Amino acid sequence: MAKNSKENIFKKFELNKSNLKGLFASFKIFVCILLVLLVILIFKSIFFRKSVVNYPIVYNKSGGGLVLLNKKEKKIELSKEDSVSDILYANNTDKYVLFMKNSSLYVYKANRKDKLEKVLGNVKKYYFSPDDKYVVSVDEDDNLYVYNYNKNEKIVSDIDGVKLLTDDYVIYQKDNILYKRSLKVKKDEVTKIEKRYGKDIKLLEKKYLIYIDAEKALKLYNINTEELVKIDEDVSVYYGDEDTLSFYYLTIDNTLYYYDGSKSNKVTNDIYDIANVDIVNNEVVYSKYDKTYTLYFQKGTKEPRIIEDELKKNINYVYINNNKAVYYVNKDNDLMFVRISGSKVGKNRTVMRDVEALSFKKTKSGYVFLADATKKGLGTLYLTNSYKAKKIDTDVIGTNIKINNDGTKFYYYKNYSGKSGSLYYSNGGKPRLIDDDITKYQYVSDKVLYYIKNYSSSKMYGDLYKYTNKPGKISDKVYNISVIHNEYEK
Repeated sequence: MAKNSKENIFKKFELNKSNLKGLFASFKIFVCILLVLLVILIFKSIFFRKSVVNYPIVYNKSGGGLVLLNKKEKKIELSKEDSVSDILYANNTDKYVLFMKNSSLYVYKANRKDKLEKVLGNVKKYYFSPDDKYVVSVDEDDNLYVYNYNKNEKIVSDIDGVKLLTDDYVIYQKDNILYKRSLKVKKDEVTKIEKRYGKDIKLLEKKYLIYIDAEKALKLYNINTEELVKIDEDVSVYYGDEDTLSFYYLTIDNTLYYYDGSKSNKVTNDIYDIANVDIVNNEVVYSKYDKTYTLYFQKGTKEPRIIEDELKKNINYVYINNNKAVYYVNKDNDLMFVRISGSKVGKNRTVMRDVEALSFKKTKSGYVFLADATKKGLGTLYLTNSYKAKKIDTDVIGTNIKINNDGTKFYYYKNYSGKSGSLYYSNGGKPRLIDDDITKYQYVSDKVLYYIKNYSSSKMYGDLYKYTNKPGKISDKVYNISVIHNEYEK
């Protein structure tokens, strides 16, 4: 072989080897990117999803006594007396529980070896701060206190009432003036927000206060910068969502506006009634009246669309379903469905007749509701996410339907008679029995549910059970269990 030919072969080999190194380096970069994305997804799934708090159950024993069942199923006696009431759980942790005994406020501390401590006497109102770092209470002399789980201190005297709490501040009213005060006791500065407060204060995006003052002006106050802005005057009501700075409001001349975070935009006038709003998707359903009622859907400031007209009675129950549809119950108790496509609405269709409007509950996959109820209140349970409905079960009572934390299951009573019934749950498929003869139940999580069964009306007590895929008896002679607000966030 010629020398030049050998050199060419070696050059080609070196070139291919170089290409392989480049490809391998690119592959390593690709793998690294994939690993980073995977770590981000795992991190988000762990730290940014809403955690489910496995609150302890608190129950009342017949003959006196308040008992808490902790994580290890140890029974902690909170009180031996009957005069115990108003259980309040912390917002985001199972470490603290507040309750009243003989007009005094007590706290249970799970992180302090199940310690029980008196916070304050002669209490009439009490709250957890949103981050649970403080307990705020008001005594019968209208003095305001802050408790940091070690010490309780008075910070303001003679207030009219607590209006709102943030992680850092208490917003309160005194002599019709609206104030903010730090929850850190040493920071004793007090800031005047509004000299003539009116009504309907709310917190938006964790830093903006929105309210209507005594002169009916709608105002927005930045807690951090202390900037106060008047949005509009002669306002009768507003509709806001805590997660966004956008909101709707109605003036006293019945004109509807939408505030987009920077300015107000007129939506329409001559409003008779606001039926429902979806702040996030900038959608509203309202009615107007001119001899008959007309129901409208409107997205932003785009042209309003008629859902139904010539109604003899106004619509009371309207549900906007995630920018996809509008459900409403008409005067004949018919459940109607209208599909949404952008700013347009489709043809209204009848989903079901003889519907119990108050039984409506939203799930992740649609709505559950009751129809064809008898005089005893028992009817057929359905699930819908369109103009059709799926039958779930019969002989169901419309009250006490509860949705689990992530909206994938719903719990309900079947064959309820007098004060007890059979408790079932479903995820939209075949119903599953939890137990029979249940008087009261409390959902905590998908893994934990408590209930009272075998309740005697004459003796006024029953047996307490814990359900974790199968029933297990906890205690007897129980007449009440605490209410835990673990609800599906729509």
